[in-house]
Amino acid sequence: MAAELVSSAGDQVARVALSVLVYVRTGSAALTAFTFALTFLPALIGPVLAGLADRYPRREVMIACDLSRGAVMTVMALPFVPLWVMFPLIFVAQLLSSPSNAARGALLADVLAGDMLTVGQGLRQIVGQIAQVGGFAVGGFLTAILTPYGSLAVNAASFFVSASIIFTGVRHRPAPIGDGGSISLLESTRRGARLVFADGQLRTLSGSSG
Repeated sequence: MAAELVSSAGDQVARVALSVLVYVRTGSAALTAFTFALTFLPALIGPVLAGLADRYPRREVMIACDLSRGAVMTVMALPFVPLWVMFPLIFVAQLLSSPSNAARGALLADVLAGDMLTVGQGLRQIVGQIAQVGGFAVGGFLTAILTPYGSLAVNAASFFVSASIIFTGVRHRPAPIGDGGSISLLESTRRGARLVFADGQLRTLSGSSG
């Protein structure tokens, strides 16, 4: 959960830094709002990539996502990168959060069981809320003293730190055994969505998880 706290807080820092950066460069409140909204757009298609957590070892999925997001954020922290390049980069960075989050949730179920799993899920939600609120505050502070580019660099470092924590603190477990490899990622996502939305209780849990 330490890795999740670091990377989730980094997400909020990036949102603040990008919004400020776009406003400073363009002076457009509308474009600034678009930039902030863009960081949430990948959540609409991210569930398709979430299936990667059931096809590959979850520890490796989390590490690969964190390293990739760190690399993307490193590029975005370069002052000469134009805004039109930053927009697809932030989209990709946020998109990669879906398989990472799915792997974290599934790994929690692999490690804990029964009442301990319930406690673990509760703690994970608390960590996420702390990261969201604290990340915005930290993002504003860092942007004020380090400039938006400095904040993006800190965010990039947060993903590398998260990957290091996972690498050293989580042991390798093989990928789940099943028939997931015999069907496409898109098809497995479609089947999962159909299963969830066909069950009233699952729909309720899915809607309340956000």
